[in-house]
Amino acid sequence: MYFIIAGLSSTGKNLAGFLVDEGNEVVIIDPNEARCAEWATSSDVMVIIGNATQKSVLEEARVKNANALVALTNNDSDNLMICLTAREMGAKKVISLINDAAHVETFKQAAIDFQIKPYDIIAQHIRQMILQPYVKHYVPFERGEIFEIEIEAGMNCVGKKISEIGNPNGTKILAIERQEKYLTGDVRIEPKDWLTLIVGQKSAKKGAAFMNKCFAKG
Repeated sequence: MYFIIAGLSSTGKNLAGFLVDEGNEVVIIDPNEARCAEWATSSDVMVIIGNATQKSVLEEARVKNANALVALTNNDSDNLMICLTAREMGAKKVISLINDAAHVETFKQAAIDFQIKPYDIIAQHIRQMILQPYVKHYVPFERGEIFEIEIEAGMNCVGKKISEIGNPNGTKILAIERQEKYLTGDVRIEPKDWLTLIVGQKSAKKGAAFMNKCFAKG
């Protein structure tokens, strides 16, 4: 597959590395000549020196052939313009970094495929570490949240069946993994199980209270 990354930030470099390692073709666009030169000498990724808001630069990058263009500059106005222009020129998918959460609605109205809000995501993960340390992995999405929890000895849920822990409406246990096998039915929860739970957006408070009770110790 063919991808274009506009913006040679740390995120852009990491993303390019991941995509190339998986066998994809990647082109990076950035206006900083020194930054581009440094990256070009240390990788096999094609680098174009230029402003990705300009059609001529996107044409040079063969944007109409791109499976996706990802705008990762530190300027939301530039990211929006890059995505709109790339989509107009034929990019199959456009993805943008949003630096300021106040701009989310603008990107939604422009129907940009995805909005990436790294600072919000980092803040949410730190919140989980503080308030719910039993959560090992956490994925927020538009209509809810998914939590992965490693069951430890002493938690209130240990020894109980799924039907006995009484999860409220708006929450659902999706899976229990035990020794690399996914269990079905009304199983009894044991230490070292991995439990995956989904909580709907409207049930966030009830879900948090349920988890704090269920996965607390003592």
